[in-house]
Amino acid sequence: MEYIHNTEQFQFHNTVVALGKFDGMHKGHQLIFDELIQYKQLGYQAAVFSFDRPPLNMLKHKHMRVIYTTNEKIKLLARRGIDIYIEHPFTDEFSHLSPEDFVIKVLLEKTGMKVLVVGDDCGFGYKRKGNVELLERMSKEYDFKLIVIPKLELEGEIVSSTRIRHLLSEGKVEEANRLMEDPFMICGSVVHGNHMGAEVLQMPTANQIPLEDKLLPPNGVYVSRIHYKDETYYGISNVGVKPTIEGKKHMGVETYILDFHKNIYHKEIEVELLCFKRPEMKFDSLESLSQQMHEDAEFARRYAKEHYGYEA
Repeated sequence: MEYIHNTEQFQFHNTVVALGKFDGMHKGHQLIFDELIQYKQLGYQAAVFSFDRPPLNMLKHKHMRVIYTTNEKIKLLARRGIDIYIEHPFTDEFSHLSPEDFVIKVLLEKTGMKVLVVGDDCGFGYKRKGNVELLERMSKEYDFKLIVIPKLELEGEIVSSTRIRHLLSEGKVEEANRLMEDPFMICGSVVHGNHMGAEVLQMPTANQIPLEDKLLPPNGVYVSRIHYKDETYYGISNVGVKPTIEGKKHMGVETYILDFHKNIYHKEIEVELLCFKRPEMKFDSLESLSQQMHEDAEFARRYAKEHYGYEA
């Protein structure tokens, strides 16, 4: 997949384009991607057009954490068969572009759009004045096909990134995962920790330091599924504050992988959180900590066997 970023200079031809932030990469988004893949099979290039930051972060000076980082989103889009991912710089000048100019000067001229796929609540251009009605008029005038995907409803509510964000913030990862095409994931390289798991507790763990703008669920212990290279494993992951690195504390994800004995320092792994086990706890002794970690690991083993057919 071709990834376009840090530039407004690009040129493509004969594309089917999906427009949106696609933060949650949820089942409603998948309906849009399915349309792209259908047109890809007809000879079009499948392109996703998004922005290099949440527009609210700049327009309203907020700091909205993302469900998926750019690196994670690239991986997920590539797996879905997308050919081009454009993360357009969301500059002040770009934010003042009229909806009409955005369609003409960016989507038509730069992406070579022939087909546009959007959700029925799409908003774009200056002050989000662009909408489906405008696109319907422009599609006739500028001869492109418009496909509008209605909102998906599951479990009595609309599927949205906002809904997923709320569920994750409350630690309800199982509920959030039911709305997503893939379980919530943290992707990143394994870094060195304090080696207590391996050297003291005899339970070596893989430590990741997510990016600061990555949304994480509440601190605690979660059953997890781990992807390393082409293999899948299960384990137990602790989300919490890691020891100070370069004078600053970082949120980290520390994972004990069941029946795993490889050295994966500096290797990239994907950790999917499947189920909340317990909140963070303080322990009176290393013995108590070790006992709890073994109990957590056995819970993860039973959960993985019951829900995913895991066998060591």
